Amino acid sequence: MADKSSYNSNIHFGFAGFFVVITLGFVLLLMNVGLSLGLTFRIPTTKANLTLMGCLGEKNKAIASLPSYAATRIASNNDFMNHTMTTTVWNIEGCEMGIIGVQEGAPGFAIHISAK
Repeated sequence: MADKSSYNSNIHFGFAGFFVVITLGFVLLLMNVGLSLGLTFRIPTTKANLTLMGCLGEKNKAIASLPSYAATRIASNNDFMNHTMTTTVWNIEGCEMGIIGVQEGAPGFAIHISAK
């Protein structure tokens, strides 16, 4: 029998969490909408940015709702650090990412909210 103290039972509730994709993502799919939220800022004394973004909704519209400097970085290996997590169920996409690296076109500081 496994030791319960070493069992990790964390449930993920971010943009790419299964229950978020199934519930909120399904509602956005019915409305034919993609939603994205995020934050980016330049790391002082460097050309690199730290970007934290998430998107949810109809598969094509969710990715399209991301800003161009983030949409091209999903699961990219061209950054110092890129943590991308996606969950796709049928035509519903949930994606979240954290990126540290040079991102062409990224502003010095921005809060991103978009629905398409």
